[in-house]
Amino acid sequence: MADLELSSQTDAVIHSIYHGLLESPPWQQFLGELRALLDGNFATLLLRPPSVREQGVVLNSVVFSPGVYQAYNQTYFALDPFVNLPDGEVVTIAEFLATEDFQQSEYFRSYLQPSNVMHILGADLWCEEGLLARLRVTRPAGTDNFGDREKALCRQLLPHLRQAIQIHARLRDSETERSLYADTFDQLAVGIVTLDALGNVVSTNPVARRLIDSARGLILRQGCLKLESVHEQKAFKSLLSEVVSAHHQQLAGCVKAFRIAEVGQLQGLNLLLRPLPLSDRSGESAPAVAVFLSDPMAPRQATSDVLIALFGLTPAEARLAIRLVNGLSLDEAAISLGVSRNTAKSHLRAVFSKTGVTRQPQLIQLILNSVVTLAGE
Repeated sequence: MADLELSSQTDAVIHSIYHGLLESPPWQQFLGELRALLDGNFATLLLRPPSVREQGVVLNSVVFSPGVYQAYNQTYFALDPFVNLPDGEVVTIAEFLATEDFQQSEYFRSYLQPSNVMHILGADLWCEEGLLARLRVTRPAGTDNFGDREKALCRQLLPHLRQAIQIHARLRDSETERSLYADTFDQLAVGIVTLDALGNVVSTNPVARRLIDSARGLILRQGCLKLESVHEQKAFKSLLSEVVSAHHQQLAGCVKAFRIAEVGQLQGLNLLLRPLPLSDRSGESAPAVAVFLSDPMAPRQATSDVLIALFGLTPAEARLAIRLVNGLSLDEAAISLGVSRNTAKSHLRAVFSKTGVTRQPQLIQLILNSVVTLAGE
């Protein structure tokens, strides 16, 4: 009977691991349930260690004041001796470090002891993209240390936690990329429309809505982005199909450019289609393709930022591409940038890989036909 009750509790905690993806901040319910299941006083998940450039993400079953997290990030993280555990293994601090050394450490005396922490159970998880997650559960002084039962329970949960953290990381990266697109192109008068795999509109930015409303051959009909010309719609649909396929295959270099024909006295809009990273949103409404829109009649803008956002180029690669588009040879571009010809060739190979072309004329044509209108930088 006790085993059945324990199994039910474990199932509930596993459910809270996946439900935690929907919480803000994530995994608060999971940490609370884990703390209770293991008879602890705190349960903590360190999603990203603090670094010089950014603070770590520390989640706890108890919400502390911001000063507690700040103190850990700025001071005590570097003093924590219970780190770099074997990937996916559950260990106690007593197994990892001599009790006397642990209790004499500054980390214990200054940070743990004032919070009444004596025993620690921990596991480190190395997830995709080099993400390190650290799970820690603690018990106060005057209680028994964690034993084989608690370690076995924790081991059951780790595969689920690893998977949930990897999903969280992919969602975060996708949202970061989409946010980057939106912020960059709003500022540069470039529209962006995200579509799902069936061509349904998922989102639009204000610039895209303005360009679509300008009666320049592009319309929204029944939730889909369409071209008014039957001939152009057929060509657009074919390009969209290719980019959707690239989305499913994670071929980021598949970039397709298209220019709408003139509408009366107005030049047609420029379109560029690029696959988005796979998202863990289920169903057909997950964003699959980004369609960038620009007005060739708008003032020309020289920026490597757009190339960086559109094609994932580095700043150095973007500067090289701009110079090639503006008519410089590879040698001239290398001199202009103050780099060797070999370095320029290396940048160019990377640009080819990211844009999906193999020759300089193709690269120049792609950029000129895209939403990016360039002048000298």
